[in-house]
Amino acid sequence: MRICLVSLSFVAMTASAGFAQGSDWTGAYGGLVASFNTGTNNYMTRIEETLIEGPFYLEGKTLGAFGGYLWGTGKIVYGAEAEVSVGKVYEVEQSDGYSYEDRFQYERFYDLKGRFGYIVDDFLIYGTLGVSRALYKSDIGQDENHTNSTGTLYGLGVDYKFSDRYFGGAELLRRKFDFYDAGQGLDIPGQINTLTLRVGMAF
Repeated sequence: MRICLVSLSFVAMTASAGFAQGSDWTGAYGGLVASFNTGTNNYMTRIEETLIEGPFYLEGKTLGAFGGYLWGTGKIVYGAEAEVSVGKVYEVEQSDGYSYEDRFQYERFYDLKGRFGYIVDDFLIYGTLGVSRALYKSDIGQDENHTNSTGTLYGLGVDYKFSDRYFGGAELLRRKFDFYDAGQGLDIPGQINTLTLRVGMAF
């Protein structure tokens, strides 16, 4: 009986130690993301002699990977993260009947983010602020033009550590762009709202 009690005590102590370590978010990490995007491009353009005024609504999905490093002081955590995602965030069909998918779309995002968060049990609740670089394609007739634009991003997120190395979470971001599209010969102010699901591991 005493052996059983000692064994149970040892298991409990080990589990407690593992749980405490699960709250340590400092160090290098990386993982994968799946994102769901909506937003608007707000401009006026002419297509096939028809003047069309925005906003032009955006939607689409992207997949990507991220990596970063976190430092900590008590329950305060801060660090930097880089993310690359690819996919299609395109202008959806308008009421005039024109379909813009594969004609006007964001195809790639490069994000560099600062993170500042607070640990609550095995959760990391954080805010993020940074820059985002997007590749935008406009396809006018026989001409296809690609434009790189650098904008800002900000948002909130939460990660949950379900073991000493692995975590999952969700993040809400807003990206803002304002760039000149040579394909259409006009300035495009764009705004993209993103819900991202994350899975990752600490190294």
